[in-house]
Amino acid sequence: MIVAGNERWRRIGRIAAELAGCYGALLLVDDLLTGGTGFAGLHPNPLWLPVMVMALAYGTGPALVAATIASILWLAHADMSGSGRDYLDHLFHLSLPPLLWFVTAVGVGEVTMLRTQRYVRLDRRAETARRNVARLTEAFHRLEHINRALQVQVAIDPCSGGHVVAVASRLATADAAERPAVLTELIALGTRTGDFTCYRRTDGEARAWLRGPAAAGQAETLPDTLMTLVEQRDAPVHVGHPADRAALAGHGVVAIPLPHPDTGRVIGCVVLHSVPFAALNAHALAEMAEVGRWLAPLAIERAPAPARRRERVVA
Repeated sequence: MIVAGNERWRRIGRIAAELAGCYGALLLVDDLLTGGTGFAGLHPNPLWLPVMVMALAYGTGPALVAATIASILWLAHADMSGSGRDYLDHLFHLSLPPLLWFVTAVGVGEVTMLRTQRYVRLDRRAETARRNVARLTEAFHRLEHINRALQVQVAIDPCSGGHVVAVASRLATADAAERPAVLTELIALGTRTGDFTCYRRTDGEARAWLRGPAAAGQAETLPDTLMTLVEQRDAPVHVGHPADRAALAGHGVVAIPLPHPDTGRVIGCVVLHSVPFAALNAHALAEMAEVGRWLAPLAIERAPAPARRRERVVA
């Protein structure tokens, strides 16, 4: 607001200086050439020049000020007696130049103001267009950067579809010694972490069956409180639920149940020991539950078969 006020006063000062300079020069020329008659013998009268300049440069307001000054100078130098002339003719002779100057000031000044306002609107539209182009350019570069980053991530992501299919195909041809390593790699791909332990119920307790490469030193068995909580849920138990944090404390962040494909009874669970809290969204939890469903049949397959009793044949 202060800047706008200073600009306004500077504009007024500039117009006043220009008016003073123009009429000062005209009065000097009038005094040298016509003897100070206010250019009474010249047609058109040169006093209208500042009126036209102000109207073209600044609009109606400064032009009316210039017309007022020109009319005062004209009447100050005019012959007010009108001797030897008709009164009405003399009055018309005195009032016609000021009337023309005021008409010029209003007509030309309004056209100038309309033109100036149009230029202001065009400048605003051009500035808006420049800002929009800058935003679009920035958004395009940002999307291009994201697209390039995603392409690189897809190219180097170990969890790509092709890699998962390759690991899963190895499971079908792996021997008994290699199957645990292949299963561990598949679980790491499905959960996107290598810090996990897969527990399976054996002899009434949950014992470690598979371990991820970053899960060294984790508990060999799960406490009954955590395993009971996993059995009561149809979805992963995670620290996103405040009620689950006490059972998971000291063991992990997420416990994924392994439901039996036929009975639905939980036969084990996969405990993720370290997962970013931001990864515990609905999509990630649904993927974890799916990992538990496809891993459960494999856990059943790998369960040790009970020894058959040999019936003694009585001869």
